[in-house]
Amino acid sequence: MEPTRRQQELIWQLARYGVNGAIVTSLYTAVFVGLDSFTHAALQLCNLGGFAAAVGVGYQLHSRVTFRDHGGRGRGSQLRFLAVSVPSLFLNGFWAWLLGTWAQLPHWTVQLPIWFMTPLLTFAVQRWWVFR
Repeated sequence: MEPTRRQQELIWQLARYGVNGAIVTSLYTAVFVGLDSFTHAALQLCNLGGFAAAVGVGYQLHSRVTFRDHGGRGRGSQLRFLAVSVPSLFLNGFWAWLLGTWAQLPHWTVQLPIWFMTPLLTFAVQRWWVFR
């Protein structure tokens, strides 16, 4: 059975989201790991630094590439993107606390849910609310 046009659009958005999300998360991870390794800053400060580096790049990539043919752009989408990104900051902070502080696992383990859980939780919100 051939996928419909809407299903094909969704599949391509997921593919672009994966590529762009990997770019954004790589930037986040580079800043997080750099701060953790070279300054030994608290994990929550590393999380904030990674977020600050990645959020603007994330909006540009997702608005111009991932959801380029889906919904509108402008001030409203920027504010909605920020509204989705701030809970992601707290979610990633939770992973840092849970794995790095509470469970006292190696700091690299913090990146596992940041790479695989947080993006899954934010794709749908971005597609159906941010870039509507």
